[in-house]
Amino acid sequence: MAKQKSIPALFWRYLHDRRIPLFFYIFTIFIFMAILTLNHLNYFSELFYAAVISGFLYLLYGVWDFFRYVKRCRQLVSVLENPEEIYGRLSETGDLCSELYTEIIQEMDERRRSLISRQTEQERERKDYYGMWVHQIKTPIQAARLLLEREEMKNLEATKGLEEEIFKTEQYVEMVLQYLRCQSMSDDMVLKEYDMAAIVKKAVKKYALFFIHNGLSMNLGDIEATVITDEKWLGFVIEQLLSNAVKYTKQGGISIYLDNSCREYQEQEIDICLVIEDSGIGIREEDLPRIFEKGFTGFNGRMDKKSTGIGLYLCREILNKLAVPVRVASKTGEGTKVYLYFPKCSNLTKM
Repeated sequence: MAKQKSIPALFWRYLHDRRIPLFFYIFTIFIFMAILTLNHLNYFSELFYAAVISGFLYLLYGVWDFFRYVKRCRQLVSVLENPEEIYGRLSETGDLCSELYTEIIQEMDERRRSLISRQTEQERERKDYYGMWVHQIKTPIQAARLLLEREEMKNLEATKGLEEEIFKTEQYVEMVLQYLRCQSMSDDMVLKEYDMAAIVKKAVKKYALFFIHNGLSMNLGDIEATVITDEKWLGFVIEQLLSNAVKYTKQGGISIYLDNSCREYQEQEIDICLVIEDSGIGIREEDLPRIFEKGFTGFNGRMDKKSTGIGLYLCREILNKLAVPVRVASKTGEGTKVYLYFPKCSNLTKM
């Protein structure tokens, strides 16, 4: 942003900006001298006096114009610091150019406001549409689940596969809904004390079908703790992390436990460190710094062909707003650990 300049700096800039009129004044004096010389006229003393007098007048005008220049520059810098004063400041000088500049800026400002209003309206309509779509698509999903329950005993293996696909569809629909809500999630948050174990167990129960079908073990360590958070949003994050763990784990299992060391975050007064660990294929080292970027799928996502790169991006956005730092440690072929660092409850209550 521009800042106020000193008088010497403004003086040199003024000379640079007014160099053309100054050049023409000197050039005019030179022309008169050349004409007198070529015509052998001895009026140099008169010309000298005229040059001194005109130069003195020009100097007086230059001093007045310089201070007006300084005032104008400082007004414009003031406008940059206080944009709401732009129309009043520009019209103070009263010259035609300033009035035209004011009209141009007003016109551009009106167009900008109109564009923002139109974009806001389009964004609202888009959110309304997708919100309606999410609720509408839940109806046929629920109907398919009811039909599936009726046919469950006829072909148990087929119904298990169909049930998994319905569950995945529900999760994708839920992800769309949370993606739309994420930008305004502050209006939907209820921060209070929750039982960590209850939130984790609810998410694990939701994915129990996948653990059983894929032959994966689920090891729940000691996760009894109280945290200040939002139950719905934290639950969504844990579900997404479990979904990724199940997707990329072919054998072994998933463990969820509390790590009380948290040495790297002690300076932030971390109270609880929740770890979600899997024995899956792991993440390449070069992909780790970018896994939370929007749309980034990495090597594993390209192999899977179905990854959207939205899940972890949403996790990071939600955790940022919940004031929960996240870190991922992984090695190819050795699994992945996701660390969620919950600040002390006393610190959050002061926010």
